[in-house]
Amino acid sequence: MKKLLSTSAICLVCFFIACKDSSTTTTASSPGDSTSQAEKNRANSNAVYKGIETGDLSAMDEFVADDVVDHTGHPGEIKGRDSVKKMLADIHNHFSNLKIDLVAEATGGDYHFALTKMSGTTREAWMGMPANTSVERTTVDVVKFVDGKVKEHWGFVDPKDMMKNQKMDRTKKNSRGGY
Repeated sequence: MKKLLSTSAICLVCFFIACKDSSTTTTASSPGDSTSQAEKNRANSNAVYKGIETGDLSAMDEFVADDVVDHTGHPGEIKGRDSVKKMLADIHNHFSNLKIDLVAEATGGDYHFALTKMSGTTREAWMGMPANTSVERTTVDVVKFVDGKVKEHWGFVDPKDMMKNQKMDRTKKNSRGGY
């Protein structure tokens, strides 16, 4: 299983690196529009990352469909723009010094792929991590655009990063003296 995950991760990184500078596939744009849909998709995806960092997700109203579905919400699919914005704002609320760095991206047709590194420090115990835990995660986001608006999102977190932080929580004593 480890070999399969490692091989898949390496192939995905190679794909992103290869596509980063050669994103020639775009969707149609208006005749007088000098910005391609692919460029808009990139800008909109990056606006979401900045919104998560700052907690200001108001820009999403312009480019996220009312009936958007986040397939990786916790604990299940999150439906509707306001619900997705609430979930993303909640991520911001649980971390201090939150930073999301774009490592690589590719846009083809109606899909945008991004490989990011997220870092921050938990403000309180959250998702199996104790307060003041330094977190670094590699994430792949896949976003589907329909008519220029985000319609669906899938996110994949490197399981190694998740387990590393949750393992830290199990090694610390809890308030009742147990582990």
